[in-house]
Order: sequence, then C-alpha cells, then structure tokens
Amino acid sequence: MERFPFTPDYGAQADSVPRVRKAQFGEGYTQRSGDGLNPVLRRWALQFSNLTKVDADGLEAFLRARAGVEPFEFVTPDTAWAVTAQPFGMGDGARTQWLLQRPLSLEVPELLVPATGWTAPPTVYVADVAQVEGTAYVLSASGLVTFAAAPATGAALTFTGAGELVAHVVCEEWHRTAKGFNAYDFTATFQEEAG
Repeated sequence: MERFPFTPDYGAQADSVPRVRKAQFGEGYTQRSGDGLNPVLRRWALQFSNLTKVDADGLEAFLRARAGVEPFEFVTPDTAWAVTAQPFGMGDGARTQWLLQRPLSLEVPELLVPATGWTAPPTVYVADVAQVEGTAYVLSASGLVTFAAAPATGAALTFTGAGELVAHVVCEEWHRTAKGFNAYDFTATFQEEAG
C-alpha cells in the first residue's frame, strides 16, 4: 500500500466516527452495539497551504489516481517521533519491567507518553550497552520492556527509536484553490478504512 507523501498544515481537524447498530424494541427500549471489529473510525479535515503548482499537481494526481476507492497509508498528524538515548529507568538489581516513554514534543520534554507505533523496534541499552531483543529482553507492542535478568543497581536504562501512527485511509473529496501565481491551497478529507 502506497504512503501519502505530503505533510498537511498544523490545525488538522480529527473526528471520530462511531459505527453503531441500533435495534429499537417496544416501550422505548433500544439496544446499541458497535458495527464490526473496528467500530470507531477517524476522519481528518486537512489543509495544505501555499503549494507551488508542481506540488498541487502532484497532490491532486496522487488523490485522483486512487479515485476515492483505493486506500493508502497516512501518517496521522503530529504523531511522528524520534529519540536518541532516551532514559526510561535505572536498574535496582530486582525490577525487570519498565515502560518505554518518550517526550510528547520537543517543546515540552518533561511530559512523557508511551513510545508506541515504532517504525522498527527500538534499541534498548543497559549502561550504554545495546541489548539483544528476544535474549536479554522482550518488548511488547505497548512499549513494556521485560528483561530476562534484572539490570544491575545504578545501571542507566535508555533506548533509541522512532515511530509514527499510520492509518489506512481513502480520500473521497478534495478542493484546490488558486491563490495567485504559483500559489495554491488544497483541502481534503481523509476517512479511515475499517481494515
């Protein structure tokens, strides 16, 4: 599946669109259930400002080729991250589990969130020595690191990695506006696919 190669402007609007099955019974009773395995799908209203004609043509060609039918990968806004030597704990000789966490943003480095959605499994270090996944530790999709043996007391635990959250979407509608010579604005709505 091809990845969308353009980055939208900040201010992208994200909405969740629950798919609900509803059965109406007598005396006003209603039963609701989620429709399918992934009943809450996301939708993004995106804007691309001040594009050159070449970029506007490229963006439109990408969307036109898929014609609102063929899904593509989309890196959801403001989810890409990368860290180097990010601390996540200190060995105490007894504890074996820690959660990998990363800064939410460069502007607020003290606010940590789970480091998930990695593009390749992160490299985990104990006292600056790279560990072997599957031998020295196991890493879950939630970012939980479980060491085979407790790291020594005072051993700094760090990791290096990168990630992003990717959705499979279709674009059923887009708009292009000529703002001036070689200056275009573009808006598009991406709808997440259930699969």
